[in-house]
Amino acid sequence: MNGVRDLGGLIRLRAGKDGDRTFLVEPDSGETLSFGGLEEKVRALGSRLAAWGFKKGDRAACMVRNGIRGSAAFLAVTAAGGVAVPVSPRSAPRELAFLLEHSGAAWLLAETDGDIEQKSGAHFLEEPEPGLGLYRIENAGEKNGERIPADLALLLYTSGTTGIPKGVMLTHANLLAECNNIRLAHNLTREDKALCLLPLNHINGLVVTLLTPLYTGFPVVMPPKFSAGHFWSWVQNEAVTWFSAVPTIYSILLSREIPSPAAYPKLRFMRSASSALPEAVLAAFEEQTGVPLIESYGITEGGSQITSNPLPPGARKPGSVGLPFGDEIRIIREEGGEAPLGTIGEVAVRGKNIACAYYKNEEATRESFRDGWFLTGDLGYFDTDGYLYLQGRRKELINRAGEMISPREIDELLYRIPGIELAAAVGVPHPLYGEEIVAFIKLRGDLSPSTLSEESIRAFLAERLSAFKVPRRIYYTDDFPKGPSGKIQRLKLVDRFQALKPEERKR
Repeated sequence: MNGVRDLGGLIRLRAGKDGDRTFLVEPDSGETLSFGGLEEKVRALGSRLAAWGFKKGDRAACMVRNGIRGSAAFLAVTAAGGVAVPVSPRSAPRELAFLLEHSGAAWLLAETDGDIEQKSGAHFLEEPEPGLGLYRIENAGEKNGERIPADLALLLYTSGTTGIPKGVMLTHANLLAECNNIRLAHNLTREDKALCLLPLNHINGLVVTLLTPLYTGFPVVMPPKFSAGHFWSWVQNEAVTWFSAVPTIYSILLSREIPSPAAYPKLRFMRSASSALPEAVLAAFEEQTGVPLIESYGITEGGSQITSNPLPPGARKPGSVGLPFGDEIRIIREEGGEAPLGTIGEVAVRGKNIACAYYKNEEATRESFRDGWFLTGDLGYFDTDGYLYLQGRRKELINRAGEMISPREIDELLYRIPGIELAAAVGVPHPLYGEEIVAFIKLRGDLSPSTLSEESIRAFLAERLSAFKVPRRIYYTDDFPKGPSGKIQRLKLVDRFQALKPEERKR
């Protein structure tokens, strides 16, 4: 884009072209920030960092809620030549300690309304703007000897559902390439207006609904967090043209009244990513809103989006995550080599947006980054039109007596049952079969197990699945473990099952 090579250059370009136009809107506070105001705020924060000794390549953790303050903190670090390490403000002390230690972050930007020094061990330096604190983490640089790419912009840690979180290294070039991919996939223009629902410490919220609008030149409505009670008023009052969410958000919204489409005439599409979107949820949401719901597929290692269903009049295929935009994709057989069309294998991807490695994790890098390709760990296949269909994570497949079962197949049917808001099938240890299938569900509204019984759910599944795929038990819960974006953490449900008493496990 016009010779722009980094996020700092992008901010300056946007300020020069669109200085007076609004970029960020906080719907609750009413505060706004123009593209020109963003450049001034980023430059001022960068100057304060430099005054304390911040230098190119330094890592700075950003532990700030969504909004103008959180957006400016991230962009100030990267524009100053540093590496941003986004951290959830809700991180437990143990999680925060790991991220700070592993990343080698020498600096911390955080809101001053919490006990940051005690929680992080960092030393307060100053308040460069009201409510935002700058902290120093002593000796961090001395403990950090890892070489990093010269243009590294972002060190973002995965949620760690399958083990220790991995630090994904994304360069300025990766992020700019990804912004262009997203722009092309969704036909984004300066006339758009996005609603950012997902946290900036997650790749979807950060790249899809902060950096891509900055790249394209349109405003973003950014509340501090998702609220089902305020959602439709944000869409309506702010004349939002699109938003990106995760399937759990769509399921939650379906449990509430959805206004008539006349209330949001500017909304031209809705976007789903981060985990599989149940076809029943997609159909119900489109029917009630009259707006296309676009399912896409993204990974942190790709800066977010890898594939997407096209907007109308292009063909959208329920159950598919769509077509590649800007990336090459191969389906790799377990025994090696590219899989034939229609055959399930591991999804491998390469492109200008793909990360170079995992930070300080050579073993994971060797396993996943091979010959210019990134092996995602996701299983899928292409149809004859080139649309990608995902079948779940390799590590989440259920092996019942040698039968490999995708939990998504069971989830899809559970979501077709009226009254189920959230659902997830998992494989749990079994002495005879190796693994057995159980399912966890959350009911909508005031429903209870007495109105939607375990027996009726299993009977519904038994009419549509082979007997060995029907969950042995259905467990009701109102508390689904979720990652930073709201994605259900399936493997933590296995831990929850194992914590049950023996009599609770048996039928």
